[in-house]
Amino acid sequence: MMFKSENIDMKQLTNECDSLLRKLFPICRSITGNGVRKSLSILKEIVDFEIKEIPSGTKCYDWIVPNEWNVNEAFIKDSKGRKIVDFTENNLHLVSYSVPINKKISYHELNEHVDTLPNLPDAIPYRTSYYKKYWGFCIAFDKYDKFDKDDTYNVYIDSTLEPGSLTFGESVIQGKSDKEFLFTTYCCHPSMGNDNLSGLILWALLLRELKKRKRNYTYRFVVAPETIGHIAYLSQNEREMKNVEGGFILSCVAGPDKFSYHSTFMENHKIDEIAIEALKEAYPDFTHYHFDINSGDEKQYSSPYFRIPIGTICKNKFFEYDYYHTSKDNLDFINSKNLIQTLQVYLKIIDKLENTLETDFRKFKSKNVVNHLKSNHTYLSKNPYCEPMLSKRNLYPSKGGMIKQHAFTERNDHLEQAYSIDLNKKFQGQTLDAIRWILFYSDGKTSLEKISEITNFPVDFLVNISHQLEKVDLIELIS
Repeated sequence: MMFKSENIDMKQLTNECDSLLRKLFPICRSITGNGVRKSLSILKEIVDFEIKEIPSGTKCYDWIVPNEWNVNEAFIKDSKGRKIVDFTENNLHLVSYSVPINKKISYHELNEHVDTLPNLPDAIPYRTSYYKKYWGFCIAFDKYDKFDKDDTYNVYIDSTLEPGSLTFGESVIQGKSDKEFLFTTYCCHPSMGNDNLSGLILWALLLRELKKRKRNYTYRFVVAPETIGHIAYLSQNEREMKNVEGGFILSCVAGPDKFSYHSTFMENHKIDEIAIEALKEAYPDFTHYHFDINSGDEKQYSSPYFRIPIGTICKNKFFEYDYYHTSKDNLDFINSKNLIQTLQVYLKIIDKLENTLETDFRKFKSKNVVNHLKSNHTYLSKNPYCEPMLSKRNLYPSKGGMIKQHAFTERNDHLEQAYSIDLNKKFQGQTLDAIRWILFYSDGKTSLEKISEITNFPVDFLVNISHQLEKVDLIELIS
């Protein structure tokens, strides 16, 4: 079932979506750089919004805006001079934020800088190394498996890492009330369609449509690089966030499978009720997911200081589809029809928001997120403003992109090894999850017993990790 779209020319909109997908897909985007600027400038041609910059070196809570990264060329040549891997053919071939190099190396040395996916052998994986100096290439396993192990290779990366800025987009469209709802997305992923070129285009289309309508509420639209971009935005807009009742992250919205809803951290907020009601009316076979601490920037907006409830509607939810974070998440995997269906769902949600009284949201303000228990295991975060930077404390893998990726089968045990945690086999590889849950609920109210109830992690496991987080000065025991 589809909503009837009033005053929308569906054929024209479909053609426009197709054009935007083709134009934006090849652009190499990262957390900084000209690719983000170019992408936002293209979107600005269809709807007006502000494009802003935050200089490198700006402190944003526990984080610092990094140097700007741009890349001109990158390739691998064999000893005969044949170019066998080329960044211009697919920008996923290059690990994002790779430092420059021009060197002849052995296969053995090259192998230390190559990522493949044996479980999805014809796909190029997506990998990043934002905060650790590194260079690397990503190659389809079938292709890399044919490399001559006795050959030498010329690796060449013409990239720059120098002071610049982080780019983001913003538009605030005023309604009768100063109470706001937030619609946000991320613009840092290179050539992957569902995650998250689809969300980027939906963001612009939704903003354009909402600007045409009479509004009771105010709507804040933000597009920024994932994690550091939204943390930087929040650090500069603390006062403005006090008016935000809730919102949505536009992510993975054009895949071929059925709809899903990813709940806010509160699970039963008015935002949740409205989103579920809209989906039930149009696509009753949708899947309902509980809040997941490993999701996107929900955890920044919902962190202990801000506690803004953020939901997400997907078609092929992040983590859940085989092509997630690979080159097979391409324009053959997604299409404009699916994207427009998601646009219609969000417009329906906005209609329902507009017909909801402010008093219907107020009751959630004083409502505890969970039923708190008296306990000797209650902690307070020393970094309540968004997620603390875990990588600088050796609590996060130095290379990103593989977490929760179906086709990636290796388990990163460095956290368990660093902590010397004796885990039940059932919980091996889940230390990062536990760290994030503890930090998220270190609000001075929620006990480890309650976190255990929410997550199904045993209390002694959470206690052990909490002690380690105390040692690195991220949390303090208050009761």
